[in-house]
Amino acid sequence: MQRHTFMLWNVLGAIGWGLQWVGGGYLFGQSLNLAQAWMSRAGMALVVMLLAWALLWLLQRFIVRQGRAVLHVGVSLARSIQLALSRNPYVRRLARRHPDGVRLLADRVDRSHFRGLPLTVLVLAFAYVLALFAGIVEDVVTSDPIVALDHAMAQLIAAFRAPAVISPFVWLTSLGGPPVVGALLVVVCLSIWLTNRKYAIAGLLVSILGASLFNLLGKLAFQRPRPVEAVLLESSYSFPSGHATTAIAFYGFLGYLLIRSATLWNVRAKLFFATGGLVLLIGLSRIVLGVHYLSDVWAGYLVGTLWLIVGISLTEWLSASGRIAWDAPSDPRRRTAAFCLIAVAAAGVLGYAFTRALPAHAPPPETIVQVDRPFDDMLRAQKLSSTVTLLGAPEQPLAFAIVAKDADVLSARLVRAGWVGADRPDPENMLRLARQGLDYATAPLPPAFWNGRINDLAFERVIQRAQGKAIATVRIWRTSYQIGEDRIFVGVAREYDGIRWGVLHTISPDVDAAAELFVESLKSSRQPFGVCQRSLVLPIIGTYLMGDRFFTRGKMWLLDSDDRIDAARLCGTPRQRQ
Repeated sequence: MQRHTFMLWNVLGAIGWGLQWVGGGYLFGQSLNLAQAWMSRAGMALVVMLLAWALLWLLQRFIVRQGRAVLHVGVSLARSIQLALSRNPYVRRLARRHPDGVRLLADRVDRSHFRGLPLTVLVLAFAYVLALFAGIVEDVVTSDPIVALDHAMAQLIAAFRAPAVISPFVWLTSLGGPPVVGALLVVVCLSIWLTNRKYAIAGLLVSILGASLFNLLGKLAFQRPRPVEAVLLESSYSFPSGHATTAIAFYGFLGYLLIRSATLWNVRAKLFFATGGLVLLIGLSRIVLGVHYLSDVWAGYLVGTLWLIVGISLTEWLSASGRIAWDAPSDPRRRTAAFCLIAVAAAGVLGYAFTRALPAHAPPPETIVQVDRPFDDMLRAQKLSSTVTLLGAPEQPLAFAIVAKDADVLSARLVRAGWVGADRPDPENMLRLARQGLDYATAPLPPAFWNGRINDLAFERVIQRAQGKAIATVRIWRTSYQIGEDRIFVGVAREYDGIRWGVLHTISPDVDAAAELFVESLKSSRQPFGVCQRSLVLPIIGTYLMGDRFFTRGKMWLLDSDDRIDAARLCGTPRQRQ
């Protein structure tokens, strides 16, 4: 290429590239308020839902366009394998020796009748789902890590749940409630009758009634309490989720009927994804509203799927026996009546869901425990000596316990000692952390878990070291233990000395030094504190969830911030007033 030609287009390309990025940055800067609105908790929740829906739409589009071709390839491969096996001399010899077994196997994969491949697929699917349900039941009964994950997820969702998302999810959860499903069940049964599919009603009733009865028996058998973070009042037990069970058993069977009646591949694919999206949203609403744990919803899905398979099997058997003709014409007047009935029912459901006022959930009363012996002994007896990971494994031992009248009084004392409250870990603050690193003095702190709860308070302060800047942090929980009228708070201390991947802090391994720094800051603030130290756990070397290591001698600081408190009841030793 000639030099002047190259330079001309190169300069033009550079100008266009520069204008593109500088102009985009300018427009973004002018729209900062709009960006901050989308970075709120409600905005990000909407963005996540839209992204998930977009992924489902792309997957649906691929299935609509390429699904039939992929299915043909799979069928062709299966036929090629079958032909190769039939010509294999060893297989032919085996067939001559065991003709009954080979005939039985051939009948199981025969696509020409219901007792062949369709029934085989349904039985295998039922056995697989039943095994999954048995696994989740075992996990819940034996308190496997999924139980700790349930409580951790409930705490995180409650902490980050925006008030603006509650109303839409209340509407969604109403679609799986008994009043709506009961009314729709009557309408669907009448519509099936009017469209000459009356024997399909048997499969629908088996699916929904069997799933509901099984769900009720499961709740009575396990009697799992509801999460305390719930925003709605529910009187039944938690495991398994009745709404998730109903969503699969009823809406899943309704989607099956529509798919079975449709003739076009693209219509069937769209109906399948629409049904799946509705079922997922109903289950998600139960988790977001805090009325069910994650494992409750998963178990409900499995129970509903078991009975959905039973209902489909019954319907397919009736279809194979000639009692259901999917392509049979129906009277136009009866079909019009069915459509009108469905339209009226849909309008009624929407009106009910939008106008229904659900009672708010009242948290259970808190049990107060008066401290009557050394506090560290009480923590060890209740196995509450350490924080836990997201999956419930022991992590960092508690570093201190402090007595205060309430959280506001404790926060005020920490502020006077030079500590500042950490910002919320929303997307805007995470971007700020990525830009400023350790210069962000009130950077969001990832939550820690103790006694099935995330920390109630989080404070930090910037400290200068010879090797550079660091951030000292404390996470504090309000406990149910009291001395007189004053509450005991427990916490852990950590020191961040670097940034990893732009948005994650690296943790200094010496957590004892971080705890000592916290105690010294309270002493230097010239506020009265009674201080003692006792052994809580054995010296250990541990690892945080993200791989950072820590070590500790296992000692716990016990601090009394009120002159009216008898420190001997907290420490088990005479008071040392600092």
